[in-house]
Amino acid sequence: MLRSLLLLVAATSAAAFCPALLPTSSSRSAAVQMSMVSRRDTLLLGASFAPLVLASSPALAEEAQGNWAEHQGPFSESEFADFKSTASGLKYKDVVQGTGESPPEGKSTVRVHYAGYLPSGSLFDTSYRPALFPFSLRNPYGPPMAFKLGERSVVPGFEEGLAGMKVGGKRIVYFDSSLGYGKAGAGPIPGDSPLIFFLELRSIGAGMAL
Repeated sequence: MLRSLLLLVAATSAAAFCPALLPTSSSRSAAVQMSMVSRRDTLLLGASFAPLVLASSPALAEEAQGNWAEHQGPFSESEFADFKSTASGLKYKDVVQGTGESPPEGKSTVRVHYAGYLPSGSLFDTSYRPALFPFSLRNPYGPPMAFKLGERSVVPGFEEGLAGMKVGGKRIVYFDSSLGYGKAGAGPIPGDSPLIFFLELRSIGAGMAL
């Protein structure tokens, strides 16, 4: 029940700021019902369950801190000099060693905060975005990205970069375009571009994590 209410709050608030999250024509009746929930009702609902939101994710003692993933200016080769390398050529460095579990083999669901950069220092995507109320009471950032390992829902370098991490860990990974978007590129990412990701493993398994 609590999870459903929190999801209702999140969906309603998100729809108010992002029209792309509104339901499709196949569920217009649901959209009409959702639109009947006023902003005031949403805030009151969120306030009623704020103490429970504050108590979520007990396995994580610390809230997400996005400032560690900020980078100013172009990256230099010297920044990766002490990184470890994998057989694929991916380079990584653990900034913080996690104290939780590592994702088990198979299609585990993981929740990850991330910031992706081009070598020029341009930030092309991040999950460290301001949280909507009432989640902002627990954490200044919105929820991390959730996906299943082994389903190719992210570029290969992103998933490989999580290998061996433990919950609570923070890692920087660097990989070339063969593990990224290849020759074609994607959106703001040009073809043949290496990528740098700052990864923070927040949780493993079903359920919410902030």
